[in-house]
Amino acid sequence: MKGHNGLKKGSIALAMLAVVSFVILSGCAGLMGGKSQPSYEGVVPTSPYDNSKSSFAAPVATTQPGNVYTNLSDRKVIMAASVQLEATEHDKAVNSIRGIAAGAGGYVESSSTWLTAQDKKQTTITIKVPAAQYEQCLSQIKALGKVKSESSSGQDVTRQYIDLSARLKNLQAEEKQLSDIMGMSKNVTEVLMVEKEFYRVRGEIESTQAQLNYLGSQVDFSTITVTVMEPQPVVEYDWGLDTAFKEGVRAFIGMIGALIVVTGYIIPLLLYFIIAAAIVYLIARAVWGFYRKKKEGK
Repeated sequence: MKGHNGLKKGSIALAMLAVVSFVILSGCAGLMGGKSQPSYEGVVPTSPYDNSKSSFAAPVATTQPGNVYTNLSDRKVIMAASVQLEATEHDKAVNSIRGIAAGAGGYVESSSTWLTAQDKKQTTITIKVPAAQYEQCLSQIKALGKVKSESSSGQDVTRQYIDLSARLKNLQAEEKQLSDIMGMSKNVTEVLMVEKEFYRVRGEIESTQAQLNYLGSQVDFSTITVTVMEPQPVVEYDWGLDTAFKEGVRAFIGMIGALIVVTGYIIPLLLYFIIAAAIVYLIARAVWGFYRKKKEGK
């Protein structure tokens, strides 16, 4: 009877280990993108980014495969713009940009101010505004001064959003299976094995959820970076007769000064050259005299 009970317990343990191994292998296959990787085409989330819960609903199958790629309202696009603005009233323009962000339901992400080489104020301010108010806010900002440069870009993250949503759904299903298996475990060893895998899946769920939340916040709030600068001083030239005469005198004096400087460099060089030439001449003359006397003596 004891042998029969031992055999029965061993069979139950083996069955539990087989179920746990199957769940682990199915989860790994879903993560490695093998043949068991679920298809993400035609899968869309039931709702957009939820600000109140900071989470996304699990994705469900759609009756129109590929609709998320053709329906513009379902696309997930991160918008960003950069504007360089010249404003006579610098501080007023910067405060107006802050007001535009607050009025649209956005916020100021960063701001910095400094002085240029001409002692002119320059501020770079980055704001986040709801995607629905992006174009309106951009138009209001450009009306604050003279636009010197402008650029705008959009990053389509629709496929990334769908992939993360499907991955989250699979991980949640795997977590439920592990939770059910944990309730069926009969001994400490089995519980610990299932619990270890359960916490691994739970960590991946939290990581994927965080990525979805961040992606949703980037889609829902567009970024506008504005550089506000004061007008630079304009140098004007008056080419009248009096000015031309003064410019001529300055040029003449400058040329004389340059010649004096050049002469100051040339005179020492000439002196060194003359002295060197005289020394060479005297040496050559002495050598020639000695050679001639020696020749006459022979």
